[in-house]
Amino acid sequence: MELLSLELNENENHEIYNNIRILTNIDESNINIELSSTDEGNIRIRYFTDSKVNKKEYTNKIIGKVTKLLVEYTKLVGIDCLKENYFYFDEDEVSAIISTIEDEIENDIKIQLIIKNKFKEVLEKSKLINLNGFVNFRLKFIKLYAAQVVERCIDSYLMKKEYMDFISIIKLISDTEEKEYAVLNVLFNNNKVQVYDKDMHKLNYLSNVEFSAELNSERNNYDENVINILLSVSPKKIILHDSKLSKRDKEAYNTASIIKKIFEGKVENCSGCKYCEFL
Repeated sequence: MELLSLELNENENHEIYNNIRILTNIDESNINIELSSTDEGNIRIRYFTDSKVNKKEYTNKIIGKVTKLLVEYTKLVGIDCLKENYFYFDEDEVSAIISTIEDEIENDIKIQLIIKNKFKEVLEKSKLINLNGFVNFRLKFIKLYAAQVVERCIDSYLMKKEYMDFISIIKLISDTEEKEYAVLNVLFNNNKVQVYDKDMHKLNYLSNVEFSAELNSERNNYDENVINILLSVSPKKIILHDSKLSKRDKEAYNTASIIKKIFEGKVENCSGCKYCEFL
């Protein structure tokens, strides 16, 4: 019993043809696959089964593979868009942006559902589908979608780069400041972050200059006062009492992350002390 057949042409779309292995790698012994050439020079992939029970299940597995193939194709469209239109990035920057593009498309459930549903619509009318034609006529929106993903990923990359550049500047300033404290302790307790000196006396805000204001953005939720205290006094060493810190506490977790970046080489993680026991 034939489930469906696919046709594709190497010369029409190299990206799809080069990933043909996705269409033939199906982990189901009851689905048989037959490859052949047509008179038009196309490759035909025929899926059939001897089972009459799970026809819908088997068909859905094949549709899942087609969707995966077209998601990979969408990634390549995005990568091509990046390389053709944003040639001013260097090799390392391109590599970083490509990784973000691939991750966003791979994890976009909405685009996967759209591709899958459009394929099902065509399948309801015919058991033989030409993939090149399907992409050209039913997935015209893919290029626009991929271009939008590229723009978002570039914006995200530039924001992150600007953020890291600012961290580097603040780190340089911190390194050149006179060290007023040899050791400071940073404790995370009940969703609050607090700073103490070596004798465990609490420190409050010490400067009118808000060094960390430039770090503020929607994607960075952190304790600004704590960062300003640490930048103001520029300690030689910071002990983070974060053994019980959870990623679910975003503000405290992000604060600890920023501290580690700014004061790289000066941060020590407490593995457990009498103060940590009471946190």
